[in-house]
Amino acid sequence: MNINTQSTYRIPLELSFSSEENPVGLLSTSVPLPVGALYNLQHCHLLHDGKNVSCGARILATWPDKSIKWVHLSFSAPQSNQSKFIFVTCQQDDITPKSVTQALSYTQSDSQTKVHHSDFSFVLDHNNGHFSLAPKKNNIAESNPLSAELILKDAFKHDCTMSSCNVAIHETPDLLDGAVFALQLIVEMTYSDAEQGIYSAISAINTFSFSAEQSAIKLDVTLHNPACALHSGGSWDLGDANSFHFSELSVNFHSDVICPVNYRVESQQEWKIAETLPIAITQHSSGGTNWQSPVHVDHEQKIPFAIKGYCVQHQDAQAENGLRATPSIHWANFFNVTLEHFWQKFPSAVLITEDRVSLGLFPAQADIKYELQGGEKSTHTLWLAANEDKNALNGVHTAPSAKANTIQYANSDMPLYIEHSQRDAKLQQLINNGLLSHSNFFEKREQLDEYGWRNFGDLYADHETAEHDASSIFVSHYNNQYDPIYGFLRQYLISGDHRWFTLADDLAKHVKDIDIYHTKDDKSEYNGGLFWHTDHYLQAFTSSHRSYSKHQGKGAYQDHAGGGGPGGQHCYTSGLALYHLLTGDEAAKQAVLTLTDWITYVYEGGNTCLELLLALKNRHVLGLKNHFSGQYPLDRGTANYINALLDSYVLVSDTTLLEKVEHIIYHTAHPDEDVSLRKLENVEETWFYIVFLQAVVRYLDIKRKTNDYDRAFYYARDCLLNYAHWILEHEYMYLDKPDILEYPNDTWTAQDLRKAHVLAAAYFYSNKSSEEYQSKALYFENQVASRIAASDTKTYTRIMVLLMQNDGPTAYFTQTELVHEFKSRETNWPAPDYVRKGSFSALLLKAFSKRLLEVSISNEVNWLKKRLR
Repeated sequence: MNINTQSTYRIPLELSFSSEENPVGLLSTSVPLPVGALYNLQHCHLLHDGKNVSCGARILATWPDKSIKWVHLSFSAPQSNQSKFIFVTCQQDDITPKSVTQALSYTQSDSQTKVHHSDFSFVLDHNNGHFSLAPKKNNIAESNPLSAELILKDAFKHDCTMSSCNVAIHETPDLLDGAVFALQLIVEMTYSDAEQGIYSAISAINTFSFSAEQSAIKLDVTLHNPACALHSGGSWDLGDANSFHFSELSVNFHSDVICPVNYRVESQQEWKIAETLPIAITQHSSGGTNWQSPVHVDHEQKIPFAIKGYCVQHQDAQAENGLRATPSIHWANFFNVTLEHFWQKFPSAVLITEDRVSLGLFPAQADIKYELQGGEKSTHTLWLAANEDKNALNGVHTAPSAKANTIQYANSDMPLYIEHSQRDAKLQQLINNGLLSHSNFFEKREQLDEYGWRNFGDLYADHETAEHDASSIFVSHYNNQYDPIYGFLRQYLISGDHRWFTLADDLAKHVKDIDIYHTKDDKSEYNGGLFWHTDHYLQAFTSSHRSYSKHQGKGAYQDHAGGGGPGGQHCYTSGLALYHLLTGDEAAKQAVLTLTDWITYVYEGGNTCLELLLALKNRHVLGLKNHFSGQYPLDRGTANYINALLDSYVLVSDTTLLEKVEHIIYHTAHPDEDVSLRKLENVEETWFYIVFLQAVVRYLDIKRKTNDYDRAFYYARDCLLNYAHWILEHEYMYLDKPDILEYPNDTWTAQDLRKAHVLAAAYFYSNKSSEEYQSKALYFENQVASRIAASDTKTYTRIMVLLMQNDGPTAYFTQTELVHEFKSRETNWPAPDYVRKGSFSALLLKAFSKRLLEVSISNEVNWLKKRLR
């Protein structure tokens, strides 16, 4: 759909309120646009109840013709859910500009950055990372600003001193007047232990977010251990020698004068006056029913806390206790601070003295040390406000959400398929169990006590408890298998129910920090990869979210237990890509690009001769690319590789990524191959060919969005039709033949929904009579819905996620009104690449000759060091 920029394009935004309170803070949303609709942000504006409003706007992605594909908007929350916002593209002459007010600006020098806001002034010192905050309407406070610093102490309680500091700043302009609407100040600090003389390379990133429309400041503090884990023997347990052990991470606020303090421990409590200081509010555990769940064990398999919930101490004497604290502090008559997810990401603490307020992200506690594993991150969010109103931060992080109407997302080249979704459809009713059943995703958190800074946001892999008979809690983590981030966000776009977005938001933040291996120092096939879920039917023990523990037995599931790091068969990027497009979160975009680089290396390797020798040894290993014939495996790993490339393409519009996808498809399947030779009847070993075909469909969808019907498109299309014909004649519901399956359970039934996707797409893309494809697609979908509905395991996490991931394409491809007339297949296709060209010795000589021409001794040595480490 092409829209001339001279025409007006109006997109209503739908608001979703999570509470009955009047919201505060900013709304943010993203709007997808069709090809050619908008090329310049100056040609658009936002209307609120028919009037122009201040709105920050950023371009997140563009189409190949450089028109805007996704634009991210941020604006003040309305006072009523009856308010109407409409995003409008139009001519610049149609906009009535506002005068530039400069409510937010900044100045920067080599030594400091100053942020000027109509309500406050903020100063960052580049030499030590300290910052100060003062209101502009309080003369006393303005002359005595609060100063703040990040405190990091090692395991011996020595201060870690900053060894370097890098500062970057990003602006978001206002649509109406071009003034600065928002700023993001990113401060990256690396640390060393001055007293011990040890350089640790630990880094902390403070990300300050400012807006002209509110006085609240958001501060994200991310601690990162960039070292690699040693993972001796292929196990990834806590206690690894390269973990960073520390005793405290706090943000400390200071005042030069004694300041009055008001505080409350829980959000619904009345404000109290702090009369006896110091006051310490500490969240020791989740406070839930299963607060002592083994999910919390440390490297010694001990639970490192003994207090349920939180306690409040006045002058070192316990004054009160409770279950789940959400404290807020009002200090010096103008300063407000609160820590988001205070109890969910325990341990957390607030310490109040006469001249100091300390926010303990990892609070100092007697005999407690924290462990940040190699390649692991941890992020905590604080909200600050220079405001005399004690309630200035109420609801600031629970503002209502906004989204475009559902039909608008048809413009996206993400695989959403939501235009024909029906809330009363059988599959949708099953998916709704994720919010409405007694085993909904929020309740699953309570069952495992999936809380604490490392666990919060992840899903309980309760389907792995099927072999567990004991009454004790079985710990198993999901680690984004089959991409529930994508599934949750898709449900949010369908229903507008903010709870789906909350699940996606919490999980995306967890995956970005914990499940991705943030290091460059390990083997290249591990660096930047996504860790597997906990191994099937085995307790996590001390492996936490890293899959393999030395305490696990061997051979529990096809002998998968016992070692290994990130692998291409477990790489899911679409949810993170969609999360970036909906929220503007840059870390999610970088996660997609990092995972794409990682999985590219998994299949393509580097350029060393030693590596090619290893490839020679492994050339017949299932799941790996044959570097001599060029053939890729017909499996989900190759599908994940294609999807990662496509997700990166959606974000950056680099056509070389599409060319890589075309190369992979070309060297995996052929339109004229004899599918029976693939032995697809061996279901346990080959079922994931369906996942590969789904990735091919995704490629076709993206090409179709821009009318790019070239030779590569028809090659992929005809590969799809070749396999779809085989599916039509030979495939059945997996559990119709349970005897050939190792574990015949309803996960297989949920997987059957993939067949409906492929067949429905074959119906759509075929240029011939294809009603049989449509009929069998509907058969599989209906069978999945009826069988899962009758199952006792229908709320298991993996089944729910598979339904969310694969529901939608059948209705889209069989009910869509889009015209799908495609040219008949071209002739004279090249010979299938899975037939090796030339003798093996010739291929071997060719491969090594190419490497030798580019040989680097340092690269060879570096590769060998990492293998032998």
